[in-house]
Amino acid sequence: MSERHRFWQRALRFLSLEIPREASSAFIGGEHSLQQEMWLRSLRKEQQKQIDMTMPLDEVMFIIIDMETTGFSPQHGDEILAMAAAKTVNGIVKETYFTLVCPEKAIPPHISSLTGIQAEDVQHAPRLWEAMRSFLSFIHGGVMIGYHIGHDLSFLNHFLWTYYRTKWTARFLDMQPIAEMVRHRPFPSLDAALQYYGISCEKRHTADGDVQAMAELWDRLLEELKSRNIETLNDLYSALSMR
Repeated sequence: MSERHRFWQRALRFLSLEIPREASSAFIGGEHSLQQEMWLRSLRKEQQKQIDMTMPLDEVMFIIIDMETTGFSPQHGDEILAMAAAKTVNGIVKETYFTLVCPEKAIPPHISSLTGIQAEDVQHAPRLWEAMRSFLSFIHGGVMIGYHIGHDLSFLNHFLWTYYRTKWTARFLDMQPIAEMVRHRPFPSLDAALQYYGISCEKRHTADGDVQAMAELWDRLLEELKSRNIETLNDLYSALSMR
C-alpha cells in the first residue's frame, strides 16, 4: 500500500469521526495520527475497567478536578480556560496537573475579573484539543471527584463527543452531596463547605487553587465517612443512594 493511500485512509477515518478542522491536520499526519489512535483505544480500555467496589476508601485513588470556563454551556460556545487535577490516596496528594488553555474567542471581561486569567496569560497556552490529551491521560485510572462536578463533566463530555464521538464512562463523584450527607446540612457552594470546615483558599476561582482547597476538603470528608463506618466505595454509593 502506497504512503499516499495510507494518508487518505487515515484522513477519511478521522473525517468519519467528525473531528474539528483545527485538530484534523495534527491527527492525520504520519506517526502522530497513529499515536492518537493508540491513545484513544487505550483511553477507552481504561474507562471500561471496573474499579473494585469493595476496596477501602483509603486505598482508592480519587482524582480531584476543576476547570475554569468562560460560562456554563459548552453547547453555546463557552470554553475552557484552565484545567487542574490532583491524584490523592487516603486524602494525601500524590501528583498534580495544571494547564491554561488558549480559547478560540476573546475572554469576557467579567471572567477575567473572576479568574484573573487575562488574554496575555493564554496567548502561548495550548489549544483545547492539545491540552485535553494530557489532562485525560492524567485523570484516567481512578475515581474522578469535584465540587459541582457536573459542570466540569459537561465540558469534558462536549470535548469527547465533538472530537471522538464518545463520552466519559469512568466513575465519578460529587463532593457536595457527600458533604451534605455527613453533616446533615446544605452546602450550596464550595465556598460554603470551605467556610464550614475552616479551609482557606487563597487562589479561589483558579483551577489549581480550587483543586488544592478541594483536596483539603476531601481529606476531612474521608475522615468523617470512615467515622460513620462508610469504609468502601460500595458503602459510599449505598449511603448516597439513601439520601
